Amino acid sequence: MTEQKQAPPPRMGGGRGIKAPGEKAKDFKGTMVHLIQYLMVYKKSVCIVILFAGCSSIFSIVGPKILGKATTKLFEGMIAWMMGTGLYTDFRYIKNCLLLLVVLYLISATFSYLQSYIMSGVSMKVTYQFRKNISEKMNRLPLSYYDTRTHGEVLSRITNDVDTVSQTLNQSLTQIITSVATLVGVLAMMISISIRMTLVAVMVLPLSMGLIMGVVKKSQRYFKGQQKSLGRLNGHIEEIYGGHNVV
Repeated sequence: MTEQKQAPPPRMGGGRGIKAPGEKAKDFKGTMVHLIQYLMVYKKSVCIVILFAGCSSIFSIVGPKILGKATTKLFEGMIAWMMGTGLYTDFRYIKNCLLLLVVLYLISATFSYLQSYIMSGVSMKVTYQFRKNISEKMNRLPLSYYDTRTHGEVLSRITNDVDTVSQTLNQSLTQIITSVATLVGVLAMMISISIRMTLVAVMVLPLSMGLIMGVVKKSQRYFKGQQKSLGRLNGHIEEIYGGHNVV
């Protein structure tokens, strides 16, 4: 999809809609601005998704702490029984903890389902708008643009690239929101349990972030190469098998 926005060769100077400023393939910021503009139409739904994703993460974070309390109570009861102190395990407390856990996880799952459902609708609407705008732009392009590209390559940009953006909106965006909320919640929960252990865990984060950034930088060119190869493959299939009807 981004390839389509590259400046055309000099002999295609008459292409209208290709040389628009800020639409270069390497203009990441400009691309993100355009994507945000598409999402701003559904800003209410996106805000609801962010809220639900945060709530889902919060309820799932609280669960382990309650489970830890129930485990501690059970362990204390077993130690008391082994020591013969006459104390017994408070199974009523453990039962209440387990019931509370079930309620929390059900609420978390409900919020997760709702935010996924809403985001799926938003991504499909944005995808439809993408395809509509691309179709309108294709009708404005000169014939010289199609003379230098195979039909399959053009179709790949309309289908595969737009599908990639749709999957990113439907999965990655909600995962980012959930991950941020989970990171903040887990950090707060760790501090409430032990500050010293929290500091030890946080010291590992810069190393992890460095490794992740290195992998991302290395993988970007392979992803772009994958999309180009997919476009060439679709072009080959369309030209070869599509020509069978003519033959």
